[in-house]
Amino acid sequence: MLLPKYKGVGYMSAFAGKRVSIVGGAGGIGSTAALRFVQEGAAVFLLDRDIDRLQAVAQELSSLTPDGAILTRVADAADRRQMESAFAWLEEQWGGMDVHVHAAGMSGRRWGDGPIDACTQEGWDVVMRNNLDAVYLSNQLAIRIMRKPGSGSIVNVSSVLGLVGTWEHFVTHAYAASRGAVIALTRAMAVYYARQGIRVNCICPGLVDTPMSQRAMSSAEIREAFTYLQPLAPSVASPDDVAEAILFLAGDAARFVTGVILPVDGGWTAQ
Repeated sequence: MLLPKYKGVGYMSAFAGKRVSIVGGAGGIGSTAALRFVQEGAAVFLLDRDIDRLQAVAQELSSLTPDGAILTRVADAADRRQMESAFAWLEEQWGGMDVHVHAAGMSGRRWGDGPIDACTQEGWDVVMRNNLDAVYLSNQLAIRIMRKPGSGSIVNVSSVLGLVGTWEHFVTHAYAASRGAVIALTRAMAVYYARQGIRVNCICPGLVDTPMSQRAMSSAEIREAFTYLQPLAPSVASPDDVAEAILFLAGDAARFVTGVILPVDGGWTAQ
């Protein structure tokens, strides 16, 4: 089973009737956020390039919702042709969207990301394409849809590594630059589109127990370090911790909140 056990629709159904798109919807954070949106009554569009996991997540979610409440599209989030096609299809199906979440991201270590003096050109290019270009593209397409009714909420998922420098085990400078750029983009969008009724916020998770973090999670040395880096016990976050922050910023409870960069990091950036 890929998702946590379904506990029923939330008693307030905070997102009843809302249409939510999630880029990276098959990932650890994206799929958990999707479940929570479904529990709160939303219809959800999942976009991911991992076809097998995307289908598995969609199948589980579809068993909890009315027919047509879960849509999927396999696409590379940094490919303009694929993304334009996906968002045009979404608009045809639902007539618009109320919430957009960009939860996709990747580490470029295998392509040569590292300290700037050693970072390869391939490592830099791959990370920027997947962690920055993809956010630019999905946010652009979401904004174009949300501007029509003059309302909407966007939540981008960045990282604490876009806020602070770090030590040897997390010295991936292309990754840090890409995450920092997402933060700057979020703030710039938040100010510009506020008068058009669109809110834009950003989550910056620390170490989260997801497939992307398995290298760190499997290292006793790194896990020990996180008892200091993220002093709030337990020292590693779960995807649920991030998902709850996404739902807060996406929903009406945060209707007067925009341009916020919210660390979900167990105290890492407070030190």
